[in-house]
Amino acid sequence: MAIPEWYDEAKFKRAQAFYKRNAYAITLSVLYGLIAVMAVPSVLNVLMFTKKSSTPFTAYRRYLLTILHFTIWYRDPLAPGTRFWRSLMYTRKAHDSTIKRTSAAKNGMIISQRDMVLVQFSFAGYVVLKPEMLGIQGSAQDMDDFIHFWRVVGFMLGIQDEYNLCTADSTTTKMRMQLVLDQMMKPALTSPNDDFYRMTKALLDGMWYYNVTLDYEALLFITFRLNGMAGYGFLEDERKNQLKVTGPISYDKLSWYSRFIVGRLVHMHEEGLKNCLVRWLMNLQLQFSVLVGICYLPLLAAIKFGWKNAVVKMPK
Repeated sequence: MAIPEWYDEAKFKRAQAFYKRNAYAITLSVLYGLIAVMAVPSVLNVLMFTKKSSTPFTAYRRYLLTILHFTIWYRDPLAPGTRFWRSLMYTRKAHDSTIKRTSAAKNGMIISQRDMVLVQFSFAGYVVLKPEMLGIQGSAQDMDDFIHFWRVVGFMLGIQDEYNLCTADSTTTKMRMQLVLDQMMKPALTSPNDDFYRMTKALLDGMWYYNVTLDYEALLFITFRLNGMAGYGFLEDERKNQLKVTGPISYDKLSWYSRFIVGRLVHMHEEGLKNCLVRWLMNLQLQFSVLVGICYLPLLAAIKFGWKNAVVKMPK
């Protein structure tokens, strides 16, 4: 593993600063992305095969570790021997191990460049394409830096330059991401199978022990809305003349609590995070919950899974 020759340290560090100013919104965008990418059968099949996220307990440990990984990527320097470097090495080894296991167990089941790009999209795509819906605050330069960050991370995790969603040109990057959204994510979310609902339920039921506001039906509704799926409007101008949907998470079928969480999230993303004080408080809350709620004092998870299982820390 090596740093690409086109790596720009100044842009990379500015992207990390951009994340720190928008940590809450960017972290939630990753959660929406993880939900959405599970609708893609090739990605979902690999997740089910590994059996590392099929129950609330395994999902709790897998996805909280994911949060720790990308928190390190956004905060630590990129250099051999750093936590960032060790995290990337750990992730690449995990991917390589999964590729070997799936290839040996079932012909045709592989982690392709296409699937890696879809996962890259789940981490970066909505920030680039839907900043207003997420409450992301920044300039065109900030977005260009963010794209460079994910171009570097994608390359170092094994995405070949020709397939990397993130390029040296922001316009080209946005076009590639829009194609992924229109031609891969939307079709997959149009009619997801039962395994999608089972796996996303495990994901959010597990994450609930980290954050009790992560309501399953509300988060699925927000994810469908973020992807521009017909019938998933929330604001009045979105709901006018929209197509009715009969799926299990249509707005009319949401409980009062799920509707409350949807309203809270939409308001926070599209109005609250415009305020610098609100944004600072939510970022601070996130930082505290990552440090305390994952690594040192995961009280609800300890009650459910036991103290030893509830504490999640980076592998050494």
